[in-house]
Formats: sequence, C-alpha cells, structure tokens
Amino acid sequence: MNVNKETMLRRLQAADFVLHETVLYLDGHPTNQKALEFFRKAKAAYDELLAEFQEAFGPQTAYAADGSNPWEWVQGSWPWQNDMPDGGRR
Repeated sequence: MNVNKETMLRRLQAADFVLHETVLYLDGHPTNQKALEFFRKAKAAYDELLAEFQEAFGPQTAYAADGSNPWEWVQGSWPWQNDMPDGGRR
C-alpha cells in the first residue's frame, strides 16, 4: 500500500471512529443539540474523506461500487495482499 493511500485510509478510519462514537452517544442522548451539531460536522467530514479516498483508490465498500462492467469492487489487491511482493497476484 503506498504511503498516500495508507495515510488517507488512516484518516478515514479515524473519522469513522469519531462518527461511530458520536452515534453511540446520541443513542442515549437523542435531544442533545451540541451532540447533534457535532454529528452533522463529523458526518460531513467523513463523507468528504470517503469521497476523496474513493476517487483516488476506488470504492471502499461493495455498496459504493457503481455496478460498472467489469465489477469494480474486485479490481486491485485485497487488503491482505498488500504486503506480498507481487500484490498477491499469481
């Protein structure tokens, strides 16, 4: 995995963590206006990072695939193949 991809993926994972924790908080405090505003900002930041990542490296999940031909979700290396010298391809 190149450095830029790894850096972007780590940023995306951090944004996902923040968003997930905010959702858990809101589950118990659904009327907290500060938390709701924080959620909106965290969601916008996550969506922006996700769009940036997917534009550069393709879909992050199968649900983000556009159904093109060939099926783009399976193009490229799988995550566990990234440390292999040939990218896991034979």
